[in-house]
Amino acid sequence: MSLTVDEVGSLSRLEDERQDYHSVLRSSGEDLLFLNLDWLSAWWSAFGEGLRPLILRVKENGRPVGYAPLTMHDRGRSHWTKAGFMGAGPSDRCGILAQDGRADVHDAIWEHLRERDDWDVMELRDMRQGGPTEQAVRRSFRQCEEACEMAPYIALNGSYDGYVASLSSKMRSTIGRGWRRLQDHGAAFKSMRTAGEVDEALRWLKELHDQRWQSSSCLSAPGMPQFIEDVTRRLVGRGVVFHAILTDSAPAAIAMGLEDEERYLYYLTGFGPELAQYSPGAVLLTRIIEECHGRGCKEVDMLRGAETYKYRFNAVDRPQVHLRAVNRGLMRRTQYSLREAPLV
Repeated sequence: MSLTVDEVGSLSRLEDERQDYHSVLRSSGEDLLFLNLDWLSAWWSAFGEGLRPLILRVKENGRPVGYAPLTMHDRGRSHWTKAGFMGAGPSDRCGILAQDGRADVHDAIWEHLRERDDWDVMELRDMRQGGPTEQAVRRSFRQCEEACEMAPYIALNGSYDGYVASLSSKMRSTIGRGWRRLQDHGAAFKSMRTAGEVDEALRWLKELHDQRWQSSSCLSAPGMPQFIEDVTRRLVGRGVVFHAILTDSAPAAIAMGLEDEERYLYYLTGFGPELAQYSPGAVLLTRIIEECHGRGCKEVDMLRGAETYKYRFNAVDRPQVHLRAVNRGLMRRTQYSLREAPLV
């Protein structure tokens, strides 16, 4: 039976297919946290203004076997339309869903898009290198502009004590001395997963993140406060977790993470200035890694960005890919270099 591709009109209509969508997601080989409907719905509520949803569904024998959560953005009077992944930006990993990662389902989606004339350029960011989506895009769009970004991760093999022993002597000294000094100030490590704890942690995160980053805080970006508040409350008990170092019941450091049975994703952090000399951020991450060992996790995903501190924890690089393709037509290809900055 051949595959058919049709369009789901809106994210609210996709919500009506939640069971089918998540069934496909679980076997897709793509990210279970950044591509779940609660995450995408929170993203759409915060960042969807000015965008048009382009949500494609693939069926086989009347049964959904693939979904493509995309958006389209029209640049005002310039008549230039860009398509991309729903969730791009705050989502560190994007993609298309195909049951069991099926190549024919991916190819049906991209062939459908190739035949459409209502987009000019397609910018597809944060695909896992070697994943089903990235491979399918390369098959369908042979001439793409390409960029690569590292998303380091820490593999959790063996015991926590063995992991600490693998760190440099300087790093072991930093976290050991920092934890002792913080304990002198009454420090304790706390994990927060319940609704009440998450509400309190959200307040702490905003306060400490703003203290650390001030005007450059990502939480000051338009839409981000709404997104973080919405997505955390949607995911209470189903993937969101906060960890904090508390001194006299006040937070010295806090981290918002995402977790499933095998992974922990280190998403947002905040540190207070008062005890900065004791490296509360490094101490907090070490305690999180210890908890992850206890939970039997296979990795701590440090997500996008090659910041130096990640490698001090023995993180290793995992590439993710950004690809940008121009739709057919000589005029579009002529205009492309004038309308689009180089892909980074």
